[in-house]
Amino acid sequence: MTTVSSAVGERSRKFYSLVLQRLASVGQVSVSEQIGVSESTVSRFVAADIERACQVLAAVGLKVVPAEMQCYPRGEIEAIFTLAKASLGKLETVDQLQFD
Repeated sequence: MTTVSSAVGERSRKFYSLVLQRLASVGQVSVSEQIGVSESTVSRFVAADIERACQVLAAVGLKVVPAEMQCYPRGEIEAIFTLAKASLGKLETVDQLQFD
């Protein structure tokens, strides 16, 4: 097996851990039913290929995140943060948040 760069290796290990944790919580039977394969097929994939799949994802710059996560463009979040920081920086008391 070839060596993986340390940055890719670290990210792929995190992905692998996340995949295994989620698989354990969902269960291989559930996964096999959802994708229409046998439970043994899922088990073989996890045992033989999931680690390498995580390495590929890390190497091409993709992430493994839970489906409920939401992603926003960094520039937009930085702009919102800057505006919020500027506005809140002008406040001295909580009472100034009240509008008449």
